Amino acid sequence: MKKSSLTVLFASITMLSATAMADDKMDFSTVTKVQYVNDCMQANTKLNIYEGVHKCSCVVDKLDEAFTQTDFEDISTAYMYRNMPADKGAQFRDHKELKGGIKQYEEVSSSAYKECRIQ
Repeated sequence: MKKSSLTVLFASITMLSATAMADDKMDFSTVTKVQYVNDCMQANTKLNIYEGVHKCSCVVDKLDEAFTQTDFEDISTAYMYRNMPADKGAQFRDHKELKGGIKQYEEVSSSAYKECRIQ
């Protein structure tokens, strides 16, 4: 009786540890990943569906390793809207913290595209 209880306890602790470790490495929600893959595939129309899903998933995994969910959302939004004219884009262009984040996003994204073989 005691031996089986200890086995169950050990298995539970092992599963919780593995889940906690996985959570540290992968922060992006499924919705964020799916949305990124869809956007990536629309931007890279030369890829067939199978190739696009795999290569774009590779890119979003690399971004997931570099950014937290919140940082990614903030930086990718600023990246998209920074070229809006006048005051509309100024809040994204002129924000000090986002400038560094945008530069890092460009570097990580460029590197991920190369590693995942998207041209």
